[in-house]
Order: sequence, then C-alpha cells, then structure tokens
Amino acid sequence: MQVIHDVLIFGASRGLGLCLARGSVLRGEKVAAMVRAESDTAALNELGITLITGDAFSLDDCIAAIRQAGAERVISVLGGKNAAGQRIDALGNLNVIEAIEVAAPQIRFLLGTSLGCGDQWDSLAEGAQRMLGEAIKAKNQAEQRLEQSALAWMIARPAGLSHQPATGQYRVLAGRDDAGNYLPRADVASAMLEIFAEDERLHKAWTILGPADPV
Repeated sequence: MQVIHDVLIFGASRGLGLCLARGSVLRGEKVAAMVRAESDTAALNELGITLITGDAFSLDDCIAAIRQAGAERVISVLGGKNAAGQRIDALGNLNVIEAIEVAAPQIRFLLGTSLGCGDQWDSLAEGAQRMLGEAIKAKNQAEQRLEQSALAWMIARPAGLSHQPATGQYRVLAGRDDAGNYLPRADVASAMLEIFAEDERLHKAWTILGPADPV
C-alpha cells in the first residue's frame, strides 16, 4: 500500500472525532476523514483535511476509504444512530474493522468506545446502565470483534465527555477508577493520540479519565 496520509479518521466531523483531527494536524500529521455527503465539513476544511465521501453503514465505502486514504493508521470514534434506528457504534465499526482486514491488515487501528464497555459494565451505576445500555451493547460488539482479529489494535474507553476547554489533566489506566470521571473532549483526544503512538499499548483496552482531584 502506498502511504499517502498518516491517519484516517472515521467519525471526524464533530465532537471527539473533530478534536482528534485537530490534534493530529497540530502534531504535523497528514489527515484524511471519511464523511457522509450531508455532513458539515467546514471545520475539517479549515484544518486542510482530505475528505473522502462515504457511509460507514456500507462496507464497500469503508474499504474504498481505506484504499483511497493510504493511511498508516486508522481511528474510529463512530457513534449514534441513523434515521432507521441502527447504531453506527456496532455496524459501522464492524465495517471499519472488516475493511481494514480486507484493504490494509498491516496498519494500526484505534477504536474509541466508552467507559462501561467490556468487563466494566458492572461498575456503572444503575442510572448510567439504563441511559447508556443500548450504546454500550453496540460498542461491545465492535470491541469483541476487534479483540478476536489479527489486527494491530488498541481500544480507548473514555469516561463522560464535556465541552470544556482542554486542561491537559487526564489519566490513562488499564482498569477503571471511580474518581474524576468527566473530562473535556480535547483532553480525551490528546490521551488517545498518546496511546496510539506507543507500541506497548497494543492489544489492550485503556480507560481515559479526568483527574482524581478537581483542577
């Protein structure tokens, strides 16, 4: 595969994905993003990011995006539902995983899910389980599929996200800690990019939390 970009991001048009795109550009990386035709891409255009039109509900679109981007690394933070109620957290991420296996099985992949996935479910409060249960079930499908693959994968499970400015205060843990759960999206993006750059983080799920004490 000819390398054209440093990283391809799925879910980059807003929120955490946009923070990841911005953070990657600030690191001097050449970034591509797959976006739906109807997405607001103004912020991505301002960052000079290569836009590839596609829908993550389509495996063919995901394969085409990976081939077109020619990226050394892929990040997915897909989440939410479409108009029919299908969760992109499950099918979209499953498509991204399969697309990498088909088009570029040698590259590194970081999947962003959520605190409460995997063995962390029982540690969530009942209210959080009721509110997040459907989304976490979908994200778990993607995590389980990825863990069974032969890819060079990493999983990031951030806690609650806020729209506050970055503080630079965050923790990356192999388990979870009940303290300091909420943190800005920009801090989560910084933590994820750090995880992505370190070989010793491969084939593990990492929890990203805010500081234990208020900043």
